[in-house]
Amino acid sequence: MNKILAHRFFACLVLLFGCNSKKGSSDVGNQDLEIIKVDLSEAREGKLSEFFEPEIEYIWLKDDSDNALVGSGFQKILFQDEKIFVLGTFGCNCIQIFDRSGNYLNQIKSFGEGPGEYLEFNDAIINNNEIMLVGVYPRKLMWFNLDGEFLREQKVEDKVRTGAYSKFDSRYYFYSSSFEEENYLMESVDATLKDSLKSIPFNSELYYGNYGGTGNFKVTPKALYFGMPFQDTVYQLKSGKAIPKLVFDFGEYGQSQEELKMIDKNSTPPEKMDFINDRAKLYFLPTWYITESQFYANFRYLKESFSVFYNRENQTLNIIKGKLINDLDGSISPFSFFYQFSNKKSGTTLSGKELFEILEGKKLELGPKNFDDYVNGKGKNFALEAFAAKDSENPVLIVYTVKK
Repeated sequence: MNKILAHRFFACLVLLFGCNSKKGSSDVGNQDLEIIKVDLSEAREGKLSEFFEPEIEYIWLKDDSDNALVGSGFQKILFQDEKIFVLGTFGCNCIQIFDRSGNYLNQIKSFGEGPGEYLEFNDAIINNNEIMLVGVYPRKLMWFNLDGEFLREQKVEDKVRTGAYSKFDSRYYFYSSSFEEENYLMESVDATLKDSLKSIPFNSELYYGNYGGTGNFKVTPKALYFGMPFQDTVYQLKSGKAIPKLVFDFGEYGQSQEELKMIDKNSTPPEKMDFINDRAKLYFLPTWYITESQFYANFRYLKESFSVFYNRENQTLNIIKGKLINDLDGSISPFSFFYQFSNKKSGTTLSGKELFEILEGKKLELGPKNFDDYVNGKGKNFALEAFAAKDSENPVLIVYTVKK
């Protein structure tokens, strides 16, 4: 967090969070604020074994239908009740459902402009054996059962970008994209969609960007968390309130909000992307996961990639530069962990063909005798799924289990 943001943040603690409980409520009489100080001079090489359990799981999503998944980039992938839910909002504009072994079961797809149909949606919430679509256009909330059958819908006025349901207080939380004066970015309602509570007021001095991802909300067995692109605070959502829980202190490495706003105002879209990807300093994007014991986020600084692992139990921080060396099974060495599949399960995806190419490279590296030993030992799970999916463009989930 740079000095200007730090000053604003702590000033906001005093000014904003004693607001009326129906509007702008955020309770920060909170002595458990976790400050994560990111000093890139402390960055080092790192290994997967430092942060993850020994076994890596590979799950090939097998689907030969006309609407089959292709490639490896999907907005959200969730494990729940022995099923895998894959949101393809930029591809098939649907949700595809697989069993835990990767076998295709069914899909939710209802494209159109009439009742029970959508032209697009941005996110989905799974609750009580139903799937709620949010960020729907035309503006509404839509419910389907887990077999893909439409149940009901309800029109909404606000621009809902993404959302989550909290079993801890039986409330929905919706993140709005209404970046305008006097608006609030978070709205919480009860299970009947009533008792609206708003929090996180829009601040015209901050840069929010136009990030349309679905990684804002994360849940652990004990809490629901929320983070926004380009902001330095992760909130715990509780009783309809947004409570600051983790704060980044980027020091001299932090990206200036003023510069981001200037670039946004005076640059073309390609120029903005060039700055964000190649010339910007540290800022938060929702490539992260959180458990009760560990927080992870991926950052870029002047083109370079850094992974931050924060131990929430003993407040220690590890900053890893570049890839994490795969000393577990010798397959892919990841730069980041894009998905939090479920509590303690995080990872990434590759197409079957890409995964098999890595295995072929391993064969050249090791030679015939050592390769045979490898695929029957340390690399067995990797090799089995890579051989099975070698001709497929469908994704293979690479699943790591976070250490306790």
